[in-house]
Amino acid sequence: MNQRILGKTGVAVSELGLGTCFMAGQGQDGINQCVAWAIDQGINYFDTAADYGKGHDEKMLGIALRGRRDRVFLATKVGCVDEPGGHRRVESLQRQHAAGLARLQTDRVDLIQLHEADQRKWWSDDPVSIAEAGDHCGPLIRDDEEYDFANAPCVEFLRRAQATGTARFIGITGKDARRLARIVAAIEIDAMMMAHQFNPIYRNAGKYLLPVSSTKNIGVVNGAAFMKGWLAVPQTAWRDLRPSWMDETFYRAYFAYLDVHARSGLSLAELSLRWQLAEPRQHSIVVGFSCQRDIQQNIAAVERGPLPAEWQAAVDAVGIVLPLIYQGRSRL
Repeated sequence: MNQRILGKTGVAVSELGLGTCFMAGQGQDGINQCVAWAIDQGINYFDTAADYGKGHDEKMLGIALRGRRDRVFLATKVGCVDEPGGHRRVESLQRQHAAGLARLQTDRVDLIQLHEADQRKWWSDDPVSIAEAGDHCGPLIRDDEEYDFANAPCVEFLRRAQATGTARFIGITGKDARRLARIVAAIEIDAMMMAHQFNPIYRNAGKYLLPVSSTKNIGVVNGAAFMKGWLAVPQTAWRDLRPSWMDETFYRAYFAYLDVHARSGLSLAELSLRWQLAEPRQHSIVVGFSCQRDIQQNIAAVERGPLPAEWQAAVDAVGIVLPLIYQGRSRL
């Protein structure tokens, strides 16, 4: 497994990382086997969050990492704090972080991040409902507002976590490259995760975020690499039965990509992963797993390296910059 240096952290992380979002269905024994096998194959980047399974994923990963904690780079997140104003209180975030450490059975994580930092609730004191506080898709920061990003309580929480040693490095995550770039430009972080923003279809990060992150030498992890599975399993039925959310721009790009896939002779998952490997400004690609076979296939794809130039160029040509319309977003 090849490794890359995760920006200013100076830590070498595996080009393929594992996320915990889809692992629970195989039970603890299955997770234990998958995690142990993946580490033995050279995967060292593991991503989880306090909100995944409402803490259950952190707990299962903590069990699976017993005796292996020092062999991995462990990243988690705080957020979706289901109390009024919790995202704007250092103490609330510290409590959630401490509970996460207990579930993970460790006294420190390698990277603590703000979950969905492009949401407005992190940066504004305007009241939010409990439902909005716990939502992954809440209102985003607004172009017509100024925010004191650098002095926000959530950034103070990150600084304290690093100063007290409960996190080696600090960062953010999110799903809106342009808004994330605005935050990254204003605060000092070590690493970050972007999701749904850089893949064979979506190139939002390439336009907005990666130029900023690379200038500041911020480590970048690419999450949701298969975009809800649509970049691993061809959704051929959509060609004739288009989902109601799918606009013409997405439709053209997606089926242009499936046409490239049909000519390539590769599996769609392999084509998607190997295309992403060519971007040097990202350092690890995180994918989920529901069984060991998922991990085996993805390792095999990544170990083949970037695509030949012909297929890289063919995929390059189909990318678009577009809001995440399948999440109800209408503008960038």
